[in-house]
Order: sequence, then structure tokens, then C-alpha cells
Amino acid sequence: MRQEAFVISISPIELHLSEKLEKDPEYRKRFFRGQAQDEVASIITSLRKARKKRQIDLARETGMKQSAISRIEQAEYSGWTLKTLFRIADALDARLRVLFEPAELVIEQYRQREVEARNMETELWTVPAQPTVTKRELAVYDLSGEALESTTASTAAVHV
Repeated sequence: MRQEAFVISISPIELHLSEKLEKDPEYRKRFFRGQAQDEVASIITSLRKARKKRQIDLARETGMKQSAISRIEQAEYSGWTLKTLFRIADALDARLRVLFEPAELVIEQYRQREVEARNMETELWTVPAQPTVTKRELAVYDLSGEALESTTASTAAVHV
């Protein structure tokens, strides 16, 4: 069986999110709602899997249909009620907590993240005048963590 390795390259994109959130109340409202929906779906799915339950198991324990659990686990879905979330929390043996965060605090957190990201980006792109070339052992891994191949390569080491 052939195994494939995946290399992910992420290029930094400046979105100026804090500025958008601060200046546009409608954008902020849509963003916060979308983020809340994503979090609810993600937390329910993660906790269900951590409890080693299938959607059908959770459905039985909550008195709901499996298709309803599937919908709730979709980030685009927002039709759940507090009562439904309590039923799911009970079945997952979890506490349901509702948190209201003032927009200005959230915006400030995003602003700080943007500053940190810019600083990190600047550090990553700073190259010394004479990089040191060294030999290194490199390994390529598949998604299960198994080494597919190993090789020696010359790499430029940046000393800061």
C-alpha cells in the first residue's frame, strides 16, 4: 500500500481583523455569531468523540434523532436552543457555560494577536548576512507518524 506525505505551507495574510471588528458593527455581529456557532459545533463534536460516542449514541441519550445531532455538529447550524444544549451537556456529562465577552475586550485580544503575528513574521524574514550551511538528517513522515524516508541535506541555519 502506497503512503503519501503531506507538506503544508501557510503564508501569512494580514486581515486587519481587529480594525474591521472595531469599525463595522454589522461585520462584528456576523463574525461573533459565526465564531459562536463554530465553537458550539466543534466542542460538541470533540467531547462526543472523547467520550467515544457515536452520533446515534448521543441521539439515544438525549431523546433526539441522529440527524439532529449531525445538524448541531455543523458549524453553519444555529437552530439549537439552550434546552437542547443542556440535554447534550447532560448526555456528555459536561457543564454548559455561557460567556458574554464585551466586544472591546475581544477586539483588543485580536489586536494583540495581530501585533504578535507581525513581530513573528518580521523575525522569520530577517536573514543574517552569512548563513551557516550545515548537514542535517531529514525525515519525511506520513499522517500516522511513520517515517517514509530519511536523507541528509544541506540546510542554511540562521543564528539570531
